[in-house]
Amino acid sequence: MVAYSESVIKGYPAGDMTKAKKLAGEVAAHAHGRVPRELRRRQLLAEARELFVERGYHAASMDELARRMGVSKPVVYDLAGSKEQLFRDVMALVGEELTARIASAVGAEPDLGRRLHAGILGFLRYVDEHRAEWSALLSSIARSAGPPSDELAALQRAQVMLVAGLITAGPDGGGAAPLVAEVLAQAINGAVESAALWWREHPELSPEILADLLTRFLSPGLLAVSSRGDFP
Repeated sequence: MVAYSESVIKGYPAGDMTKAKKLAGEVAAHAHGRVPRELRRRQLLAEARELFVERGYHAASMDELARRMGVSKPVVYDLAGSKEQLFRDVMALVGEELTARIASAVGAEPDLGRRLHAGILGFLRYVDEHRAEWSALLSSIARSAGPPSDELAALQRAQVMLVAGLITAGPDGGGAAPLVAEVLAQAINGAVESAALWWREHPELSPEILADLLTRFLSPGLLAVSSRGDFP
């Protein structure tokens, strides 16, 4: 993963940068050597998440992470296992948040078109709230092989399967075979992710306006194809 410029980091929403600080306050309330492991683990993930956003995967160091946490590097490795595993855990956390956001937005929408709109809007609102994080962790798969590209690809794959499930969840999507639902989800995610990348340079558009535009563009094709039962 590439390192990101200071201008990107300055765009990080202030609210997103407070979790590690809040956890540091909780840690400070415990006597030295008596911090619960579960609390240290949460602090580790919060600090690592911020560090990966600021520096990128390759430039982030376990030494810097230990310094930020106020512990020795062996403590960090004991909690994390390895830098690769730590990145994997951070990406899993991001994926869980994004999945929960989309699933919550879709809710019990019975209509496929409305599920599409709700899912797109949920995704865009998440991106809007985590703009620098999206740029650093989600928007670019590293050119070189390794943990960054592997985990980002795994996150994208999980999102495709989530959307495929949302397509077939209601009666109006029931005619779509699993393979059809998957390719439709791949196309939808590709279009929405591409629009989200473009959106970084055009923040004057609200998530609601962009979601409406994308839904009006994607919905007719989704409805036409998902209802057909003559695909393999």
